[in-house]
Amino acid sequence: MHKLCIMPRKTISLPEDLAEFVDENHINLSRFVQDKLRELADSENQQEELDDDQAKEIADKLRQLGYLE
Repeated sequence: MHKLCIMPRKTISLPEDLAEFVDENHINLSRFVQDKLRELADSENQQEELDDDQAKEIADKLRQLGYLE
């Protein structure tokens, strides 16, 4: 038997012009907002790798501040 997990929902307000745009273009607003927020959360959770020049620049700055020898 499967348990149904119901997550709490939030409500957002849109200015009238955006609400009309959503209606006119048949956009599933809930799905759109969920997808965009997930993209944003994923992009903030990803770490960017530094190239060699960036790593060297950071190391030089830390050395100048006395954190590295």
